[in-house]
Amino acid sequence: MSQWKKSLHAGKITAMDTGSAKQKLRNEINLQRPQSSAGLLEQLRGLAQSTQARKIASYSPLVNEPDLRAFNDWVEESFDLYYPRIIGDHLEFAQGPLAAGNFKTLEPTGPAIDPVDIDLVLVPALAVDLLGNRLGKGRGFYDRWLEVAGGLKVYAVVFDSEILNLVPHENHDKKVNGIVTPTRVIAI
Repeated sequence: MSQWKKSLHAGKITAMDTGSAKQKLRNEINLQRPQSSAGLLEQLRGLAQSTQARKIASYSPLVNEPDLRAFNDWVEESFDLYYPRIIGDHLEFAQGPLAAGNFKTLEPTGPAIDPVDIDLVLVPALAVDLLGNRLGKGRGFYDRWLEVAGGLKVYAVVFDSEILNLVPHENHDKKVNGIVTPTRVIAI
């Protein structure tokens, strides 16, 4: 059992411990990545169809993240696909040709979409729990965006082993309302 789990279980976790626990967990998970994304396309297609999403916000995965590329290609054939981009300390979603952006990601070059117009949002995560707590990379871009966007269908995309009993979280961390892995979709 990792140290953050022991502290949390004993009821001894503090805000400072939470930040440290998040970083330890990030390091542990990154050592286990990448894993197989086989089956992810089918799970994501099923989610898009069951939610009747027409405007989908996704992202261009890094090499160690679950591979969304085939799903993104599928969405582009029939629906509106939006990618994130970083502007200062804020995140927005847009369409348009992708170009090299911040943090080794591809970012769209077109105009931003109003968050309320998005039907389904897929967000990267390192881990997620069944309460919807999501562990991101630590910069808070998605948390700040979700604060403004509120009320959307937001699903974290992770590998199966990254669904945990409890993810360390703080008050400013925004929850997701679903999880997608290569083998299943979980609504929260």
